[in-house]
Amino acid sequence: MKLKTSDIASITGGELKGDPDLIATNILIDSRHQNPGEDPAFLAIRGVNHDGHHFIPVMYDKGVRIFIVEKLPDEIERFSASAFIITPDTVSALQLIATYVRRSFSSPVLAVTGSTGKTIVKEWLADVIGLTVPLVRSPRSYNSQTGVPLSVLKLDNKYRMAIIEAGISRMQEMDNLRKVIDPSIGVITNIGDAHSENFPDNAVKAREKLKLFRDASMIIYCRDYKIIHEAIVNEPGFQSKILVDWSLSDPEAKIRVSLITGRDRSTDIEMNYNGKKYSFMIPFVDRASVENAVTVASVCLALQIDRRVIREGLASLVSVAMRMEVKSGINNCQLIEDYYNSDPGSLRMALDYLTTRNSRKSTLIISDFIQTGRDKKDLYSEVAAMIRETGIVRVIGIGPELTECKSFFEKNSEFYYSTDEFILRFNSTDYKDEAILLKGARKYEFEKISRLLEQQLHQTVLEINLDAIAHNLNEFRRVLQPGTRIMAMVKAFAYGAGPAEIAALLEYHRISYLGVAYADEGVELRNAGVTMPVMVMNHDPYSCDLIIRYNLEPVIYSFLSLERFSAVAAKHGLVQYPVHIKIDTGMHRLGFMPEEIPELITKLKKLEQLSVASVFSHLSSSEDEGCDTFTHKQAEVFKDAVAGLRKELGYNFLRHLCNSSGIIRFPQYHFDMVRPGIGIYGIDHLGRLDLKPVGRFKTRISQIKKVGAGEPVGYGCTDVSDEERTIAILPVGYADGLKRMLGNGKGYLFIRNTKVPIAGNICMDMCMVDITGLEAVTGDEAEIFGENIDIGEVAGLCQTIPYEILTSIPRRVRRIFYHE
Repeated sequence: MKLKTSDIASITGGELKGDPDLIATNILIDSRHQNPGEDPAFLAIRGVNHDGHHFIPVMYDKGVRIFIVEKLPDEIERFSASAFIITPDTVSALQLIATYVRRSFSSPVLAVTGSTGKTIVKEWLADVIGLTVPLVRSPRSYNSQTGVPLSVLKLDNKYRMAIIEAGISRMQEMDNLRKVIDPSIGVITNIGDAHSENFPDNAVKAREKLKLFRDASMIIYCRDYKIIHEAIVNEPGFQSKILVDWSLSDPEAKIRVSLITGRDRSTDIEMNYNGKKYSFMIPFVDRASVENAVTVASVCLALQIDRRVIREGLASLVSVAMRMEVKSGINNCQLIEDYYNSDPGSLRMALDYLTTRNSRKSTLIISDFIQTGRDKKDLYSEVAAMIRETGIVRVIGIGPELTECKSFFEKNSEFYYSTDEFILRFNSTDYKDEAILLKGARKYEFEKISRLLEQQLHQTVLEINLDAIAHNLNEFRRVLQPGTRIMAMVKAFAYGAGPAEIAALLEYHRISYLGVAYADEGVELRNAGVTMPVMVMNHDPYSCDLIIRYNLEPVIYSFLSLERFSAVAAKHGLVQYPVHIKIDTGMHRLGFMPEEIPELITKLKKLEQLSVASVFSHLSSSEDEGCDTFTHKQAEVFKDAVAGLRKELGYNFLRHLCNSSGIIRFPQYHFDMVRPGIGIYGIDHLGRLDLKPVGRFKTRISQIKKVGAGEPVGYGCTDVSDEERTIAILPVGYADGLKRMLGNGKGYLFIRNTKVPIAGNICMDMCMVDITGLEAVTGDEAEIFGENIDIGEVAGLCQTIPYEILTSIPRRVRRIFYHE
């Protein structure tokens, strides 16, 4: 989109205050955007918990000058050189703007709706159809009254197709979305009980969803969902449309489908359409995935996509990380967690997932359903019958409705009125060698149950003080100029601290970017719910699709990386996908050499699928005064490269050079953004900031024993004393990150306010310390590093750096996050 403020006022019927000629090319509704981009407009929405109008000054300070509001802010005079469009309802205004943008898009728009599976179908359709034409898809689950128009604003005639997802939770909402999307092709996945409380019944809900396709020329659906089929054939306005239905059982369907489950966890599909037979393979066997894939294949056949493309696309489908997680549990159990939806349809799919992917006995822990709008006796009798069909060994129901309806379930089932009652009576020995499906509505807080079932008994833990991280972040901010952005490095498992929790904290404190080393680290952040921009430092050729799927931003450091990522971006039909250019200014790791910049500029100018979000380099010795001449030389090389890129590319991008030490010692090189790493975690090589230690590595005494004079301790009999000693054995070894070279008295632990030497060689899972004369008992806490033993001290004893000590602590050591 590219609209003047006067255009926006005209489109929305709003009142314009301010400059009528300002240009908006994007609309933001989230004030947490640290880099709003070029020519943004901020649309202030009044929500249940937040009012966007409160964040207008924040967005103004970030450079936003166009605001779509329901009321003017106080002290309007402070917002100079800006424009405000006042409307009665900003959500309606957003939809009107999106409707205007949609009218200018000349290619087909395919809309996907339904109760479940619509996001997966949308993603898979984009993956397969994207093999043939450049297309744009709505991001993840952007299917709401605000998500849909934000998706439509991305339409551009550079794309040959758009695929938009639409969802509703109440009557009349689809009328609004239909005007915004105006699809030419419609796909409906299924109808279930999700969000049924605002609809009289599922038949009404089906008709309401189908309103989306009132002006479409083609509708694709599964005939086996009778409610959908009847709603379509009984709608007079649909009879002139091209209706393509598929079925596993009805010979009257346009596409007749038969399935054969393969031996290698795959399913072969045979489809008959228009007198031709098509055979495909999909890499799934569970019902939900197979059904979604058949819908995708049916759409492709209806659109006359070449069967070879369909075959290639279907065979390459991968699971879309959505609402289900699989984790290791206690006593050799496997946990399958699904807390997002709570309705019989999603339960059936979860049960099918459980039974098709597990051969061991299974337990279902389920809560009351919410938002179904159904009679509870009818609902839970259906649920009980569904569970009996799957062969679930044990059912545990939580909630007053399930407890009231327990007569429908098998006699060995257990019922509790609340999650807290279940926790009170929980016994971990009741769960062993089984698959446990946790299927609960969010209000029942099944994450509390999950914590019990995935409880780690290892006594060695790394405590992370989240308040200290926030303090350290603010210490760095204190030395920055206003407006300087921060990219926090959370690579290598956030320097051993645990990335998801750290990233969530940093996102809350409104930094601009996160930096990771590899794509899988970025995926982990996305799966943990982190939405802010993430830069991937060292992406490899095989991670390009993953980077795009999870909306990560790669570093381009060579012509080969540029060629490969741009090719994948083109395959996905992307335009101006953000990338980061690394310049080798003298450290001689990854990066373009200065003499390669002219060729790089030439290539970048030809690649419309990429846009440079930032250019950066890395200082090799910013902490060392003896290397300052070299540091200044690096900075000059960097500035020359940046100047050339900016001049030839014709647009601005962020510049960043300084790491933790560079931030402190070289304020003249802060540029647009800085990258604190180890400093956020409390490691200060220079002592110029008031940084607080973040991590405390500790364990507890497992056993205490007397060892006589002349008796050795540990492997190799290397530690023998002439006197009787009291030895404590602790469950931490070199497999936990306690360096082996600290054994035989070189290193020490802190117990009962005393440093005690490590005795003998450190074992893989244990170590021994000499606590002679100390009144210690089994269970006493022992600090490895933290408040009493500085991590720098430990690193010095190991002849290494604190980075290595932190990143050597493996994931088997449980992280405990806390606020003071």
